[in-house]
Amino acid sequence: MSRKTARAAAMQMIFEKTSGGQGGEETLQMIYDELRELPLPGDLSVDPDEPGSDDRAYISTAFEGVTAHREEIDAKIAKTAVGWTLDRMNLVDLTILRLAVWEILYAEKIPHSVSVAEALELIQQYSDPEDKAFVNGILGTIVREAESAR
Repeated sequence: MSRKTARAAAMQMIFEKTSGGQGGEETLQMIYDELRELPLPGDLSVDPDEPGSDDRAYISTAFEGVTAHREEIDAKIAKTAVGWTLDRMNLVDLTILRLAVWEILYAEKIPHSVSVAEALELIQQYSDPEDKAFVNGILGTIVREAESAR
């Protein structure tokens, strides 16, 4: 299993929670069942015993991190998305942005370039590919700010 698949699962759980669902174990199993049927590009298959412990740890940490820091993450996105309010954004794009911004701000072991590249792949897979430039612009600004603050 790749981190890409775990990231897609985390994104979908965050999306469900944002949409009023629980985002719990039942959701995780449903997501992996779907990924077994239609894997992400580049992921040849998802085994029946997945997600494994490393993937579960990432998914749980990302889900809880985005949930706990959502106010700060949303403020960062809103400040950067000049001329846009969060309410105007496509909810899938906003969810992917939240996950990537959480990684940039809090997941120190994940290189910023990986967070941005994976977010753009999620946009390609789950949203309108034309939204990639918008998401890339926001994330690029946030990465520059984070790196200059170091």
